Amino acid sequence: MLRRDDHEGIRVLRLDRPEKLNAWDQELRDTLAAALAEADGDAAVGAVVLTGTGDRAFCAGADLTDPTVGTAAAAATRMAGYRALYGSLLEFAKPLVTALNGLAAGSAFQAILLTDHRVGHPGVRLGMPEINAGMPCITGSTILSHTVGAAVARSLVTTARFLDAERAVALGLIDELVEPAAVLDRAVAVARDGAGKSPRAYAETRRWFSEMLRPALDQAFEHAATVRSHASMGESIEAGVQGFLGRSRRSR
Repeated sequence: MLRRDDHEGIRVLRLDRPEKLNAWDQELRDTLAAALAEADGDAAVGAVVLTGTGDRAFCAGADLTDPTVGTAAAAATRMAGYRALYGSLLEFAKPLVTALNGLAAGSAFQAILLTDHRVGHPGVRLGMPEINAGMPCITGSTILSHTVGAAVARSLVTTARFLDAERAVALGLIDELVEPAAVLDRAVAVARDGAGKSPRAYAETRRWFSEMLRPALDQAFEHAATVRSHASMGESIEAGVQGFLGRSRRSR
């Protein structure tokens, strides 16, 4: 589910659910959060690279086949799980680089925006399609607004459209593009460069970026948990997810 490889002081954490486009369930979210905490505390690890297995997706976001998706009673628990994952990304004190091997959607798109540098290839797509699945895009709107501004964020989340790699680079959502076979090597090189900088200065810089975002993100999580706990919203999400999954099956 999560593979770990070390490259001379650079730890690569690979989401490993290719049959689900590396979509995360609670176990994968918890495992990734724990792996980040472990790497942060390991003096032999200078930086971390996040990537996914396969050539289709870095991560498709939430696993929509999870029966707790859209269940009002499970809303608070689900939001707490995502809050813990995002917290682990925000609190990580070392260089944190994403090697985008494919699609990053929904909460995965949100998560990569909490990393320092994103390397992709021309076939990568990014998007927040939550509204298409009947879900309000609250934490995503917050993180994206912090990254590219409210006007662009509003357009992206309300249209739920996907960005191609070139447009994502133009907006600063991907930092550089290389050929698919070179993505991981380039990400490791960027991470290694970051690991060569002052650890204290890097940690304090990361911490400040996190502190600027955290109040708004904390408020977003609280609001999302409240909204999703309403029975009517649960019904909206359940209907939206079933429609989304139906469209996905027909498009295969």
